[in-house]
Amino acid sequence: MASNKENKDKFIVGGYEFLTETDAEKGTLDLSKIKVLETKVKVSRPDDMLAVYEKAIQNRIFKTPLGWRYLTDLREKLLASGFEEQDLIPIPLEIPMTRQSSLDKLSSKKKESPSGEKVHFGRILSIVLNVALIIVVILMFVIASTSENDNIINYKRNITNRYSAWDEELKEREKAVREAEKRLGITDSKGYDEGDVSY
Repeated sequence: MASNKENKDKFIVGGYEFLTETDAEKGTLDLSKIKVLETKVKVSRPDDMLAVYEKAIQNRIFKTPLGWRYLTDLREKLLASGFEEQDLIPIPLEIPMTRQSSLDKLSSKKKESPSGEKVHFGRILSIVLNVALIIVVILMFVIASTSENDNIINYKRNITNRYSAWDEELKEREKAVREAEKRLGITDSKGYDEGDVSY
């Protein structure tokens, strides 16, 4: 009964014992991919085998030793069919084969993480500051162009508007003065600036 429980805790797929259930599921997935490929690939055609071999490696289809074993078998068949070693892509292994002690891992993480974080943080900070400065400059131009105070962006428009307002006001006052003069019966041939001024 104890051996039955031990077998349940072990994750065995295709003759390999995996440490976790997730790894065992990846192994099962690799087995199903192998079955599909075996139905589609004809061993009598080396070019078909080469195409499958190269696509499987380039797309990193296999994630477990089950898939790598299949690629190794394909590689051996390709070599037997006349391909040279240099004609074939090497099979990449995605896991390290040497174990590191926990202290080695910890010290390597300490060495890598601060500098990596500083570079990463520095880039993000630089990007954020650049975006903020661009927004501030745009806001300054918007405020300067819509402001009623004279500045280099809107001085011509503001002065033209002020002059036209003064001109309009002067014309209205002159018209009011002329009407008042008519009512009072004052008719003077002199202009406003030519009159007697006594100080």
